[in-house]
Amino acid sequence: MIDQRGASASTLPEQPSKSKRWIRRMLSYAPAAAVAGSHPWSPFEPWLSPFLPHATTLVLLVLIAHLVCRHWRGSGVLGVAGLVGIWAWTNALQHQKSTTTPPPDARVISAGFANLGISKAPAPGAADALQDWASEQPFDLFGVVECSTSQLEHIRSWQKWHTVHAEPENHSADGIALFSMHPIRSVKIARTSNARLDHLTAIVDAPGGTFQVELTHPCPPVPGWLHQRRAELNQISTAATSSNWPVVVLGDLNETPYGASWRRLLKTSGLSATGPLGTPTWPSQLKGVLVPQCLGIRIDHILVGPEWEAGPLKVGPKITSDHRPIRVEIWLGDQEET
Repeated sequence: MIDQRGASASTLPEQPSKSKRWIRRMLSYAPAAAVAGSHPWSPFEPWLSPFLPHATTLVLLVLIAHLVCRHWRGSGVLGVAGLVGIWAWTNALQHQKSTTTPPPDARVISAGFANLGISKAPAPGAADALQDWASEQPFDLFGVVECSTSQLEHIRSWQKWHTVHAEPENHSADGIALFSMHPIRSVKIARTSNARLDHLTAIVDAPGGTFQVELTHPCPPVPGWLHQRRAELNQISTAATSSNWPVVVLGDLNETPYGASWRRLLKTSGLSATGPLGTPTWPSQLKGVLVPQCLGIRIDHILVGPEWEAGPLKVGPKITSDHRPIRVEIWLGDQEET
């Protein structure tokens, strides 16, 4: 007798292969590992901490996907990593200067900074996003790094600066310049023994009082450069604690608010960051390809000493550099005459 039933189809779901399971686990746990690696006890902290918000966001998205698909295994680990990431993220953003509105009699200084990326100045008559943004609220104090000769002359033409001190460089990141609407009493450009880039210190005589400017560009946390980077950040702390004047720091610090070096700098220097700190400034582009701002990190900063009050910091538009410019209104608070 011939069996007419034929082969019956299995109703069990097809199980993923071992390689697919490993790939899925790697994609699930890699963001959690990045969150863990961004904490001070991790040897990978200098490279992972800048991306704490991105890693935390990915952890939460993966956790939601696990819960929707009822993949309970690993959800607990992702949940803990998400909570740790959220706590570290929000806690870091608390360490900033409280913003306020200047009183009517305050001598407000519009301070700005930009990393120009060794770019050339726009052709005469061409649109310039940086100049257009600056014209909305002209700078009283503007510091730039990676400044070429053509950019220097271009910025000179924006307005009648009282004093400009610049050492441009067309072929390396050493170019540095400070533009001021107030007299610059003295300028010193130095480099610590382990530093790679110049550091400018200036004393500015403004109507509201004399103050000290530190214009700086520490190197990024590249393996092999960490000792140089530490020396450059220590130079900022030393300048702030030894100054006889209120201090303003303008710079591409190559450090985000989530790093251990950032917390150490604020603690040892007594400086405060002008905020909000959550808006990214780099990269606005990579090799000419636009990068959404939400994917960037915040490494350009304006720090102030305790004598200063500040309004909210503003991040500018995309310019020819891969950095976005920043600016903030600051003014000296009530002080006893010395």
